[in-house]
Amino acid sequence: AQIGQSDAPVEITSRQADYLQNEGRGVYTGSVVATQGESRITTDKLTVICSKATPAPDGEIEPSCDDLEVLIAEGNVFYIAPDVRIRGERAEYDFPSDTITITGDVILSRGEDGVVRGTRVVFSVGEGRTVITAGEKRVITVFNTAKKQTTPPATPPAPAPTSTPN
Repeated sequence: AQIGQSDAPVEITSRQADYLQNEGRGVYTGSVVATQGESRITTDKLTVICSKATPAPDGEIEPSCDDLEVLIAEGNVFYIAPDVRIRGERAEYDFPSDTITITGDVILSRGEDGVVRGTRVVFSVGEGRTVITAGEKRVITVFNTAKKQTTPPATPPAPAPTSTPN
């Protein structure tokens, strides 16, 4: 499972965690942060859904969460990775497809290149592909066309010393 381009473990911190082993899910609330490598999701509430364990020969199902299936973030969602930042109200990260879908008043930025606004962003993490829609509204994109300075500006010469008469 991953929330970014990493094999690092997923770490989740929150003010409260409720584990529902029989349902294969955990619910985290209060300043939630899920981190993996350089990727991070922050939100008010995060629900983690694990894949269902296969029953043992005796029919017993051992509750575990070896494989994450879905992360559902609700309220003040920020997805931050080295190459993208996305803000919205709700996000669903699907581990099998390595795709995060963020909805609400969505704002996406990639460094200083510009900003895109819409109501739904589907970001395929592995592919680096983003699809932005706006429902009845229109997608708004603002490109930063200012020339990027490649050399630092010249330092102005220091003022010449002045002498004061005695």
